[in-house]
This record gives sequence, C-alpha cells and structure tokens, in this order.
Amino acid sequence: MQKALLTPELHRYCLEHGVREHLLLRELRLESDKLCNSQMLINPDQGAFMAQLARLMCAKNYLEIGVFTGYSTLWMALAMPNDAKITALDISDKYLQSASTYWQRAGVAEKITTIIAPAAESLRALQQTNAVYDIAFIDANKSEYVEYYEACLRLVRPGGLIIIDNVLMYGQVLDGNPRKNYVKVLQELNDLIYHDERVEVCMLAIGDGMTLARKKDMYEA
Repeated sequence: MQKALLTPELHRYCLEHGVREHLLLRELRLESDKLCNSQMLINPDQGAFMAQLARLMCAKNYLEIGVFTGYSTLWMALAMPNDAKITALDISDKYLQSASTYWQRAGVAEKITTIIAPAAESLRALQQTNAVYDIAFIDANKSEYVEYYEACLRLVRPGGLIIIDNVLMYGQVLDGNPRKNYVKVLQELNDLIYHDERVEVCMLAIGDGMTLARKKDMYEA
C-alpha cells in the first residue's frame, strides 16, 4: 500500500533534510539546469543514494555509462576513496571540459578516466582488458539499455551492483503499445531484470525510476 504521495513539497523536504550536496555539486547542478537538455541530469537525492551505496560497499572501481556534465560522476568520486578508479563513458565530449573543471576543483580528477566513443564499443573494449567493477551506472542511450545491462553483468564482480536510471521514463513504461522504440526497450529490460535469476532486483520510484540489480555470487546462483 502506498503510504504517501510524493508531492513536490514533500520531495523538496526530502532534499532539504536528507541530502548533503557538496557546494561544487550544487554549483554544477545549477549550471547544468540552464541547458536545454537538463532533464538528463540525475536528481540530488539519486546522487546521494548512489554515493551512500558506494560507501557501504567500500567500492573502489566504478563504471559510468553516460556522463553528460559529470554531476553523477562527481557524486561518486567524492564518496569513493583516494585510490578509487572511475571509468566514465560518453559518446560526446561536448560537456567534458566543464565536467573536468569541476572534477579538478573538487580534487577528484585523478580518479577519473573518460572514454569518448559509442558505449557499446567501449564496453566491448573494456571486456577485452578483463576490467572488473564494483558498481556500474547506466544512464545513456535508452535504446541500447539491454546491451548495456548484459555487458555490465560481465564487467561487474559477483556481489557487485548495476544501477539503471530512467526505468520508468516519465510513466511511459505503462503504455500498452508505445510508439517510441526506447520505451519498448525499457519495458523489455524491466521484464528481463525482474525474471533474471543472475541478479537480485530492487526498482525504486526515485527520480525517473532507478533499478538496482545486484549480481549474485556463485553460491547464490
């Protein structure tokens, strides 16, 4: 049973009482909000949630698919230890200079390696290097989410976590016959993960919907 309707006022209360947003994170978010495609940015509560998961897991290796202005990257970089390694994939370097400036100002740039190329291509290359990650975050081309998920399952360690953003797509996943292909892909992915015995799943109505898929250890499979 739904206990409370998350009104804008309640969401604002959650942000004011439950999120400690670093001053540079806030500055970057406000700058990103001025962009015409600012809806691509995660919410502060999502960033705080992901950062808390990284701390709880003592994560040292993080893979991000879809960087945009580097806001989610900065959340994770600030939460992870000095010897952490972050691999950030994006198809464009349009916002990379601005993102890098904030990473430098926050003193976390040394943790972050960016790869500019189509994500599917970058993921194949990472698999060939036998890279292993504690956490992977998917927030890029929705039409390729199934491929990204399968690639992350190969790249994330047993017991590791795959976080997927926009799994509700502004409620469009409820459409019986969606016209947009990426909505169909999200519906397919949500069904796939729910029935996937390789992972433990939790879908949350945070932001535009966020799924946590924990890769099972061998003894759990």
